[in-house]
This record gives sequence, structure tokens and C-alpha cells, in this order.
Amino acid sequence: MNGAHASDADAVARDEELCALEAIYGEAVHVSREESLVEVCVAHPSGAASQEVILRVSLPPDYPSASAPVAELYGGHLSDDVLQWAARQLESQFAPGEVALYNWVEWLKEQELLWSAPAGPQQQQQQQQRGGGGGGGDGAEGGGGGTSSRRAAAAKEAVREAEALELLRSLRVTSGEPYVEKKSTFQAHVAPVHSFEEVAAVMDALLSISKIRAATHNIMAYRIHNPAAGAGAGAGAGGGSGGSFLQAAGNAGAVTGKIGRV
Repeated sequence: MNGAHASDADAVARDEELCALEAIYGEAVHVSREESLVEVCVAHPSGAASQEVILRVSLPPDYPSASAPVAELYGGHLSDDVLQWAARQLESQFAPGEVALYNWVEWLKEQELLWSAPAGPQQQQQQQQRGGGGGGGDGAEGGGGGTSSRRAAAAKEAVREAEALELLRSLRVTSGEPYVEKKSTFQAHVAPVHSFEEVAAVMDALLSISKIRAATHNIMAYRIHNPAAGAGAGAGAGGGSGGSFLQAAGNAGAVTGKIGRV
């Protein structure tokens, strides 16, 4: 397909997608075809009016055949870290040749992180006004600032953990059900690996999860099978159980970890 035909096909695909969005979401969609801009107001899944996320998208001339739409997100109840993380996740989902906006809107609705986040500065100010503006002075202001800082830190940690979970999925890490024994909790995590670098990547991703990082005992074992050498290379800590598990897993490379007393 030459450039002119590709451009025409992209224009048709964009217009069909915009018509579909308008039909599905109605007044929640605002489209400027001249500027190739789309804005969708994504309401709280439960219908709560206090929270909404605005998805603003710029459509490149070669979308959807080649370039991804450029996403911007706005939400008064969300921190910039959360909004930027969600925008990156949207753009990473794009596959050349496929329209994306409907899937993006539905994905946003499904992200618990976007709807369980603490109130943003504007909402905090409104809540303070509704609760009465009397007294407090510097002490009250200091207390509010401390609460805001804790909420901001919690939001950043939530973003980091969400990114770590995405990374674990991309590394094909499988986590078992937690097992509790004498007030200690154990959980196994298994992933296929083919090099020492992949072992390190899996461990770094696992330790990005605060619950795993805070465990009192993290034990790792791995085995790299080398068909040319006819043997596997491996390392482990914590006794023979890890090695037995890897033997049972066969010749595929694997890395395992377990946590205790979480």
C-alpha cells in the first residue's frame, strides 16, 4: 500500500472509530476532527460523581496503521505519578494496524488504582470547607500537610507496585497460594529464565513488591540448563528443598523464591 492509500485508509479508520465512540459513550465524548483530538470523560465505575478521569487523546496522521495515539490523563483525585503511569500503560497497549480508544476507555474503568486513590488537593480543600473552617491555626495546617504527604507517598508506592506487577507479568512470573504455618506465611514464585541476567531481573522485580521486600526470609534458587554442556548450572540457599523443586521442574530454566513471616 502506497503512502496516499495508507493515509486514506487511516483517515477512514479514525473516522469510523470516532463515530463508534460517540455512539457508545454519547455526551461523555468530545471530538475535534479538524484537530484530530478526542476527549472522553470516564466516570467512576460505581457512578460516583466525585471522581472522574478525563482521557485526552491526540491522533497522529498515521494512526492506526503505524503510530500510537498520544494520551493525556487528568483527574483531580489523582496524583501526577498515577496519571503518568496510566498514560504510559495505555500507549504501551497499542498495536499498529488496530484502533485503540475503546479498549483504552474500558481499561481505565477496570483499574482499581484510579478509583481507590486518596482525594486530591481540590477535594481535600472542599472537604475542609464542608467541615467548617474554624480554628486550628498552624497546628491544624501542619496536621493537614502531614496527612497530604502520607497520601502522596502512598499513591507513589501504589504506582511503583503496579509497575512491578506489570513487569512480573512480562517476565512470566507465577506466584503460588500463600501457605501459613505457625504464624509464618510462605509463598513460592516461579519464572522461566535462560541467563543469569534474567535471574537478576526476576529477583529485582519481586523485591519491588513491598510485601516481599519486607519479609524476614527471602530464599532464591535457580537452574540454567545448558544443552551443549549436558548439565545445568544452579545456585540456591536454604537447604535442599529448592534444588529438589528445580529437579522436579525438569530441564527448563527456572528461578524460585519464597517469603516467610510477612
